[in-house]
Amino acid sequence: MKKKISKFRLGKLFYNDKFVMCFSILMAFIFWLYVSSTTQEASVFTVTDIPITLPELTHELKYFNADGLKAEVRISGNALVVATVTSDDIYITANDTSSVTTPGTYTLDLVPKKSGMKVDYTFDSTPTPSSINVYVDRQAEPREIEITDKIKVSSVDENSYASSTQLSQQTVKVSGAESIVNSIAQVCAEYEFKSTLSQTTVVSAPLVFYDSNGQKIDTKYITADITKVDATVPVLKVVTVNVKPSVTNMPDNLNISDRIKVEPSIVKLAVPHNMSNITEITTENIDFLKVSSNNNKFETALVIPSGSRNIDGTDKANVEFDMTDISLKNITVTNFGIINESSEQTASVTTKSLTVKIMGTKDQLSSITSSNITAFVDMSEKASNFIGMTEMPVHITTNSKFDKCWVYGSYTVDVTAVKKSEESSS
Repeated sequence: MKKKISKFRLGKLFYNDKFVMCFSILMAFIFWLYVSSTTQEASVFTVTDIPITLPELTHELKYFNADGLKAEVRISGNALVVATVTSDDIYITANDTSSVTTPGTYTLDLVPKKSGMKVDYTFDSTPTPSSINVYVDRQAEPREIEITDKIKVSSVDENSYASSTQLSQQTVKVSGAESIVNSIAQVCAEYEFKSTLSQTTVVSAPLVFYDSNGQKIDTKYITADITKVDATVPVLKVVTVNVKPSVTNMPDNLNISDRIKVEPSIVKLAVPHNMSNITEITTENIDFLKVSSNNNKFETALVIPSGSRNIDGTDKANVEFDMTDISLKNITVTNFGIINESSEQTASVTTKSLTVKIMGTKDQLSSITSSNITAFVDMSEKASNFIGMTEMPVHITTNSKFDKCWVYGSYTVDVTAVKKSEESSS
């Protein structure tokens, strides 16, 4: 009974299509293994993406374009072996680098080498590619080079002015192949505006490297910390403004504005658009105490607003005080006042008299006297609560009706300051 059951089950399996299919595949694989292991004919297989590993160089030389290079090669041998060889089992290298002793470009022949444990195969061809061109040089120390502005503007709007370009960075650091780094004579930020500019514009300008002959340098063997810069072209508004002389120490009541002349009286400025309503600028200060019949002409600088540019080509002005019919008169001052005493001091002028020079028109000068002159000392110009004797400037002005007269020069007087408690006890 048991024997009949066994024959029945085995025979039934061969009537099962799925079993027959699996059994056939298994037998075919076993047959292929037998044939592959016993045949003497070699199989050929191509291994790809093999890294090219070049030997180190002497004389501090290095390769500058050999990174990431790959090749392929055909191998032959037992089919079971060659089918398992990968790019990790082979490396490609240069056949001979003994001639590489100086910087330059070299052509190196490549040869395949075995690495790893799989060695039961042979190389059926030379690598593809069979040779490579490499650039060899020493590594240069980083070099800092100034960037030259080569931004070109074709046109701007009417009544506008294109000011000097402002670069976001002034220098670039370059490293890499020593021969090429040393050959750099100029680094330029280059860009050309084709359209008309109406306002301040910023562009990203690439850096271009040149040698001493003005030829562009190939940068594939060098590295720069930046490859472009932001270039700002300020576009300003052109306006015409008046020039006003700035005079200090002029008495408030003095009326001689018609006697002050300035040349030039107007200038053209290029100003930012938010300042386009400006109508005048001033000169640097002129001390009126120094103005006299013999010293009435001054050359002084113009005060140009920040961010603006004087496009008339002059940065100075000539200021002249008309001294026609102006005379000089000496007057002795005997009455002095004190202002701005502190709460703890009492001050007095100990100078009894002071002769001052008064300048003015002849008609007013003829009638002015010491009674028309005020002289006072401002104690706030001294240290707070000063006590003792000292010399201090005296401020001298004329009566308002003498609006064509003024004091020439500066003067000092002696002053004594005491504590108020001492004054009370004495």
